[in-house]
Amino acid sequence: MRRALTNFYCVFLFSVLICLLSLGLSLWLNDVEWFQASGAVVTVGGVLLAARKIIRLGLEEFLRDESTIDGGHIEPTPEEIEHNRQFELDVKSYRWSVALLIVGTLVWAYGGIGLRMLAGVGS
Repeated sequence: MRRALTNFYCVFLFSVLICLLSLGLSLWLNDVEWFQASGAVVTVGGVLLAARKIIRLGLEEFLRDESTIDGGHIEPTPEEIEHNRQFELDVKSYRWSVALLIVGTLVWAYGGIGLRMLAGVGS
């Protein structure tokens, strides 16, 4: 479970897919609530991406990792290479989390209004 929750593509694509499927369902059923509710799922996706490093390492290891000072090796060790790769994924996840949090919150709050105005759903 932890692996799926820390996989950037899994979380991001799941959030977008749920939103798109809910949009289709809302249009098909003429009911804005499906699309509007998907905003909550997208927001949770944003939170998961923002907290990726904590979920990936666990709280204790995260705190330990944040307080570790690099020994300054000339040639990076395999552990350092993997650490750098994970760090880059953490940064990417955090950046995209902001977008998901904003979009998810807006859909959650105003998705129904937008569908009513633009597509006549729920009228």
